[in-house]
Parts: sequence; structure tokens; C-alpha cells
Amino acid sequence: MGAGLLVTGFMMLEAQNYLLDFQFNRAARSDIDLTFIDERGPDALAEIRSLPGIDYAEPVLNVACTFVHGPYRRKSGVTGLLADSRLTVPRDKQGEPIQLPEHGLVISRTLAEILHVQPGQSLTLIPVKGERRPVEMTVTRISDSFMGLSAFAEIGYLSRLVDEEFAMSGVQLLTDGNAANEAALHRELKRTPAVQSINSRRDMIENLTETLLQNQWVFIGVLVSFAGVIFFGSIVNASVVNLAERQREVATLGALGYSPWQIGGLFLRESLLVNMLGTILGLPLGYALMALTAVSYNNELIRLPIVSAPWVFIDTMLLSIVFALLAHVVVQWSILRMNYLEALNVKE
Repeated sequence: MGAGLLVTGFMMLEAQNYLLDFQFNRAARSDIDLTFIDERGPDALAEIRSLPGIDYAEPVLNVACTFVHGPYRRKSGVTGLLADSRLTVPRDKQGEPIQLPEHGLVISRTLAEILHVQPGQSLTLIPVKGERRPVEMTVTRISDSFMGLSAFAEIGYLSRLVDEEFAMSGVQLLTDGNAANEAALHRELKRTPAVQSINSRRDMIENLTETLLQNQWVFIGVLVSFAGVIFFGSIVNASVVNLAERQREVATLGALGYSPWQIGGLFLRESLLVNMLGTILGLPLGYALMALTAVSYNNELIRLPIVSAPWVFIDTMLLSIVFALLAHVVVQWSILRMNYLEALNVKE
């Protein structure tokens, strides 16, 4: 049981790290996201690109809408991106980038499940503002995401669907990393009346960690500590009981000339063998517990991936050996203090 809980705790830690890496290093790679008060044209993109500290900028068009597929409806939104977007990259289940089609829609797996839609099927998009004219769109690919309900389309195609030649509601920026240039950039953006909001990737990661993942860190810490107590306690209990049942055997070995350390070595090898066998059997249990935890944690806001890494199982095995060695200290201390004459007189 202790090994299974350790694996679960370590896998949850790996899942958190994978989620943050996937969302903010692979899927959303911009340093700063700007949102305009209203839709703007290409001139606004050229103006933003001329500001200090910017290495690269991409336009974004966010269209809030209601998706309809048969009897299924869900309010969400479509994000319009460049076909070869570098700063927001939809990815498939294997983590590979998805090329946005010239015509069609790429939606996240969770949204597809809610709408009961498959690639090749069409759904209706009803914008929440403007003329609210229903638009038919074909789902071309399913992307994977661990946060929110997302849908993507090529920005030119999406602009035409909302009766615009080219429109953008915001810009994603990649900065040069210079602190002075970044400070100057923020000053310029605050003086720009068309900019409604400024979101930093660093702030988004901090907010996510504080609001959503902080309690999970505490849970992981409690889980790993509890697993350690169970692991250590069970090994100590089994070792002490084993020693108590074999006092005459220990005393006999002592009478035959074995030193306390040699006798302790026999118990240590036996304990390590049993402990390693139990740990190996507990590894699949830990994986199954993590799968159940991910299912119970699954919601529209955030989802935990089920991922593992070699260090999860290696560290579990190493900790099991450490706990076995610590438990053996109690056994060895008992052997050193044992009175062999009294032990030989103990009745079986």
C-alpha cells in the first residue's frame, strides 16, 4: 500500500509539471497577451510591432459564441490564429503540433465530447454579439488541452465568417527578455488607449499555481508523508515480529560464533527481498490510483494528465530500500541487546 501511495504522489507531481510545461511552453508560448477594446485591423499589428522590446508578434481574433450540434449546446469561443502560428500552437494527443486548415475548425477533446462531435462533422457557431448570424463550420481535427474549452480556426477564415476582411481582437507578443525594454514596453502599452488588458505568461503561471495547484501541492505532500509512515511502520512491525519469533534461531547462530552484525545481515537481506517484491507489486496499484484521481479531478476548467516518468518508479524503489534500511536499524539494535542465554531458554 505504501508503494502505491508513493507512486500516486510522485505521478501527481509529474502531472502538474507536465501540465504547466504543455500549456505554457508548448501550447501557449507568448510572453505577453494584449486584448483590444474592440476589433482592429492590420495597422494595429504594425503599430504594436514597432514598440520597444518586442521580438515577434502575432494577431489573435477571439469570437465568443455558442456551439450547437444537434441537441447539444455550449457557450465558449473560437480563437483565430495564423495558419503557421508560433505563439499559440494546438497540439494532438501525442503532443505534436496541429496545422490549422484554411477552412474548418480545430476543437479540444473535452469540448468535442461535450458536443458529441467527431472530425468531419459540422456544427453551428452562433456569435454572442454583432448580427449573431449562425455559421456552419466543419470540425477537421481534435486537439488536446488540459485547461478550459478551446477551439481554433485560421484568422482570415474566421474574420470572413464574422463579416470582416481581416480583424483581430488582440496580439500575442514574444519579448527580447531585456528588463529595461520590458519596462518601457509596459509604459507604452499603458498609454495606448486601444489596449484593454495586458496578461503576462509569468503572472498567469503564478496565478494558476496559487489558485488551482496550491491545494494540490499540500495534498501531494500529505500523501507522500502518509505513504512514508505506512511504508516505514509496516516494515518495522514485520521485522520486529519476525525477530521476536526467531529469538532461539538468533541465539543459536550467536552460540555458533556468528557476530551480531552477521546475524543482522541475514535479516537485512531477507527484509530487502520481501520489501522489494512488495514494492514491485505495488507499482501498478499506484498507477491505477492515479488514473482514478485524474478521472475524479476532470472538469471543464482544468484536467490532470496521466503521465509517468522513469524517476517516479526509480525513486519509489530507492525510497523502499531507504525505509527498509531505517527499519533494520531497529532490528540490529535489538540483536545487539539480545541476551542469548535467555533466548535459548525461550520455549517454542
